[in-house]
This record gives sequence, C-alpha cells and structure tokens, in this order.
Amino acid sequence: MAGDGIEREFKLMLRDAAERARIEALLPRPRRLLRQRNIFLDTEDGRLAAARLTLRLREENAAWLLTAKGPPLAAPGALSAREEAERAVVPALAAHLAAGTADPLPALGRAQPAEVAARLARRIAAAADGRPVRPAGGFRNERTEVEITLPCGAAAVLALDRSLMPDGAEQHELELEVHRRAAASAAAWLGELLARAEVPARAARSKRSRYEASRRRGAA
Repeated sequence: MAGDGIEREFKLMLRDAAERARIEALLPRPRRLLRQRNIFLDTEDGRLAAARLTLRLREENAAWLLTAKGPPLAAPGALSAREEAERAVVPALAAHLAAGTADPLPALGRAQPAEVAARLARRIAAAADGRPVRPAGGFRNERTEVEITLPCGAAAVLALDRSLMPDGAEQHELELEVHRRAAASAAAWLGELLARAEVPARAARSKRSRYEASRRRGAA
C-alpha cells in the first residue's frame, strides 16, 4: 500500500493458464507463493457494493489483513487508482469478523493511513445506513509475487493471481502496483513484457465486481 493511501496498480485479465505461464517464464526469480482467502463484508442487501466501496478480510499464509477501498478514481486505461486503508488483525479478532460476531468499523478505525481510514469508515457507515456489516461471501486466490526493477530504477512487485470464483470459474489476472511517479515507466515495461509473451492487454475489473458477477451467475 502506498504511503499516501492511494492504491495505484495495473490490473490486466489473462485469458487462461497458458497466457499466465508465458508471462511467468519471462519473470526473474525468486518468486513467492501466497494462498489467500478473501471474505467481503457488506450489509445483507449489498449497500457497500452498490456504493462501490469494498471492505475485505483476507487470510494470507495464516496472517489476517482488514482492507477498505473507496470507489475507483480517474485513471487511464489499465491503471486503476482507489483510496485504500488497511491493518493487520490478530487471529482472535479475525475469527469474530469472519463469523459476523464483531463490528468491523471500529477495527477499520485503527487502519493506516489514519486519515484515509477515518474517511472510508465514514463512507462505509453512511452507505450501510445503520444496517449490520457482516460477511457476504468470498473466494480463494493463489498469488505468485515477483520483485522487479522498473526502467526508472524503482522497485515494484508483480502479482499473478489465480482466483476460484463462486460459480466454479477460474480467473487469471496480472497486477502491478506502482508509485505515482513510476507509472509511466511501469506502463512501458509492462507493455514490453506483454509483447514478448504475446499476450494482449485487457484491462481487468476489480475482483469485487467480478466476484459479484460470478455469484449472480452461480445463482441463475
């Protein structure tokens, strides 16, 4: 997460495991494998999703993280930008949040950056309008992270995700989070990587919106 509380990342959809494999073959080592369980928190009638707000509890290799994200900000093409605040939570609190027996808003109030966390907590509370915010489903994700150095000299982490959605679909995605000043350099580097892998650039929607679409398909 960036220190200014704005998540800036390139998000690209990959058609299948074959495209992912071609990209991964071009990346440096070492690589880190993370297994994630994502739980979205929302009102029963989905008021946060309707307001394009995300509140997520994530388990990653036995550690827990509570993250809030605001609606998308203006960003060109595949580069997305959103306000973001997050904090680590101890397993005992995570268990209550995952079970719906703890209110996540007080926990969010201790996230960082503090100003962004407070603003997002207010927006989430307003969207919920007094309704309980509880677990509202989720999905599992397998992430491969690779540390890279961009042409401008900035360090970045590229992630290749394999997400298992509620309707049984397997989705592949590339994410590259960057600092604002490194965005142009990252775009050039990423364009060259995709060209070498013979993978077209397809801007990806957020995982939250793709999860909601998958859940609707599964219920149809």
